[in-house]
Amino acid sequence: MRIHRILIVLATAVCLTATGIAPDAQAAVPWTKSEARGPNHTSRVVLTYDDCPRTLVSYVKVLDYAKKKNIGLVLAPSGRCLEKYRKNYGTDLAVLARAYGQYVINHSINHRPDMKELSCDEVARELGAPGVVTNFGRPPYGRINDTVRCGYAKAGMTPWLWTRGTYDTRGKTKAQVVATAAKIATRGGTVLMHMQWNGFAPDAISKIKAKLARRGLKLCRAWRGNDNEGSVVTSPVMLPQRLPC
Repeated sequence: MRIHRILIVLATAVCLTATGIAPDAQAAVPWTKSEARGPNHTSRVVLTYDDCPRTLVSYVKVLDYAKKKNIGLVLAPSGRCLEKYRKNYGTDLAVLARAYGQYVINHSINHRPDMKELSCDEVARELGAPGVVTNFGRPPYGRINDTVRCGYAKAGMTPWLWTRGTYDTRGKTKAQVVATAAKIATRGGTVLMHMQWNGFAPDAISKIKAKLARRGLKLCRAWRGNDNEGSVVTSPVMLPQRLPC
């Protein structure tokens, strides 16, 4: 009986990986295709970065590069991260990113290891201020179940996870993260990385973009990045159900 159960688990894991949904070990339950894809209904690839940047300088460098190259990144800072930068620098990372035409989503207040341990009401509270106020959010580590979904619904949010992850937090070099991101990206896919690791830098994003282009893939564009003679305008607090990637 035990061997039978193991085979079922392995078969499920293979199936999930083949479809691109919840292939990462952190994910405790299968995600729906819409949760993995999020509001990107285009053929373009979305690069997403969770958690917290190492420095304000590194953060601004990425924002500036993305604006110049008309790239729309999805940033998911935690509430504690936002508090830290407000206190130390008087800067709201979410407001700043939106001013550069970037997309900002919620990543909870405390970045708890497993929100599945919380009640629906507790999950909803974990999605409130000082976390990012918006209508899309990403549960830490991708851990989600019906109770977590209940909390997101109560907070007026829709979960947005990812189709493939780079595992950049395992100490990969910049070259390794770039190669992984370029390899795993799919049409209309969402790639997971983190702001304090090696994929969050202008040269890394530039190389990912170039490698994707060789595969015939393009990155999501900044909010209305092609309007007003190429200028980028502030992205909205509440994202549309279909991003203009």
